[in-house]
Formats: sequence, C-alpha cells, structure tokens
Amino acid sequence: MQLFLTKLVNKFYCLKMRNKVIIISSIAFILLFFSSSAFLKKDQAVHGDNATSSFSVKTQECAPQNRTIYLNFSGTVNPLHRASLVSKISGKIIAIYLPDGEKVKRDDVVLKIEDYDRIEQAQKAKALLKQREIEYDSSHKLNKKGYGAQIQVEAAFTALQSAKADLKRLELDLENTAVTSPIDGYIDKINANEGDFVNAGQKIADVVNFDQILVVLYISENEVNKIELGSTAQINLLDGKELAGEVSFISKIAEPKTGSYRVEVKVTNNKMISLQELTANVRLPSGERFTYKVPSSALSLSDEGALGIKIVDDNNYVIFVPIEIVDHESDGVWIVANNEGKPIKLIVLGHLFVNPGDKV
Repeated sequence: MQLFLTKLVNKFYCLKMRNKVIIISSIAFILLFFSSSAFLKKDQAVHGDNATSSFSVKTQECAPQNRTIYLNFSGTVNPLHRASLVSKISGKIIAIYLPDGEKVKRDDVVLKIEDYDRIEQAQKAKALLKQREIEYDSSHKLNKKGYGAQIQVEAAFTALQSAKADLKRLELDLENTAVTSPIDGYIDKINANEGDFVNAGQKIADVVNFDQILVVLYISENEVNKIELGSTAQINLLDGKELAGEVSFISKIAEPKTGSYRVEVKVTNNKMISLQELTANVRLPSGERFTYKVPSSALSLSDEGALGIKIVDDNNYVIFVPIEIVDHESDGVWIVANNEGKPIKLIVLGHLFVNPGDKV
C-alpha cells in the first residue's frame, strides 16, 4: 500500500501544472459535495423531528344538538281515486258528449250507446207485467172462494215475478245506454269513437280525481323500519312546489324483483297537482339523533376513502372520526358522528396537513 502511494505521488509530481490543478480541483469538489449532502440530511432530520413533534391547526368547539333526522327518497305522484269508464251493455256508440281531459261530475253522461228496440221491449214488458198482475189477483180471489187450486195461484205468482224481473232488466239496459262517469274528476283519453261497437264490460276511458293524491315510494329493507305510519312527510316537486303529506301505508311484503317495500304518502286537499306520475322528492322523519353542524370545508377522507372529520382529543392528538351527512344548509352541513353525543374540538384549518396520531 505504501509502495503504491509512493508511485502515485511520484507520478503526480511528474505531471504538468495544468493537470495538477485539474486533479486537485476535482478532489476538492468531490469532498465539498459529500460534506454538504451530509449536512443537509442532518439539518432535514433535525427539522423533521421538530415538525412531527407539534403542528399548528385551528380548531372550533362543536356542541351536539338533538335533531330530527330526515331520509330522502324519490317517488311518483298518483291520484288517490281512479275509476274506469266501462260500458255495461253491448252496442254502437252514437254520441260522445265530452272531450278527452274534460272535468266531470259523478253521473255526468259521457257518451251514448244506441238503444235499438229496447224502448219497445220495455213497453211490451210493462204490458205483460200488468197482465200477470191481473192473472195473479184473479187466481188468488178464486182460490179464496174455493174455485181454484193452490197450484194455480203459485203458477200465477211465479209468472208475475218473472215479468217484474224482465221489465227491470230491460229498463236497466235502457238506462245503461247512457255511459256516465262513476266519480268526480277528469276524463283521460277516450279509447272509442262515434260509430264504434263496444261490448259489455269493455273499458272506454279512465277517470282520475286529484283532490287527494298518493306519493308512492319504494324503500330498501335497511331503511323501511325507520319509517312510521302517520308521520309527516315533506314533498318537493321538480317545479319547486312544496306539499305536506302523511305516511298512510307501509307494505309488509317486499317487491319480488327489487326487494324494496312500497310506502304511500297521502296528501289531502290537494290544490297544486293535476298530473299523474310526476317525480317528487320526499323527506321522511326517521327519529332524533345527536348531530353536529360543521363547515363543509372541514370534511376529510381517510386513507380507505371513508368520509369523516378530524378532531383533537384531550391530549392534543389528532383523531379521524367517520361521519354521516344528514342535512345540508348554506353555511354548513349537519353530521352524525360516533362520539356518544359529546362536544368535539373540530379542526377547521390545517386538517389537510395532519394525520391521525399527530400531536398539535
């Protein structure tokens, strides 16, 4: 090793001055680089130790408030009363008196079916009934005097009852040539024209009444048990209209395809809605819980993607608390946190730069 160094020194002395300067400068630069790097790492380590020991954040005291929690659902509007306009007899339509969409009262005549010879048949049945009454009275009187058998009285009575039934049926058929509205409401599309032949029992149109409406919802099994019959619902339509209703029905049987449960909200004295299948946003109360109102900017995400907030405990350490947003306002959000209803010290500034376990 000594011999190697001696030869290296001798060669160095044999070099020209320019080469000697280049070699010495290179060695000095290398030594300076390594010494600077070591100092920088030491300085960063010192500052890093100081930084992790304490962070500066801004906190806000938040007290819990007992608040009614509302669940939001989307539903559709349906009239509570709906009936079908049905022809009770067969025949040809000879007149339609009301157009599609017209408002009607119960028993208003909507259309007329040809009566054919029903008037003549009814008159004939009336005459036959009168004859049967005379025959029955005669046989009854003769029987009392002992000139007629009891079986003749009974036969005359049967013929009388049959004549009454025939007349009643014919008069009812004649009355049913006028097809009337079964309820107050609005006539939907009339599915027939003048001259069409309709059969007995054939549906001609729907009549809907919007004085009372139902908003129909389908709620999952996780939330249906939170809804109570008779609770008040807040209903908001897409056009900004607002109504109040009452939960009138909660199904006990799940829908086969979706596994959700049908819930109906009834609105009485409706003056705003006259259209079916409108979309409505419905808010239903699901009980009271302790909630906190916090700024939206104070919300954070955990490493796993859970939504929550960062708070400071009594020892000034940062804790991440998962939350559930239950309501929104212009100046913040209402949240539910698993904190046993205790006041919290919320980090409102600097929460993005601290992690759970950091001391502040």
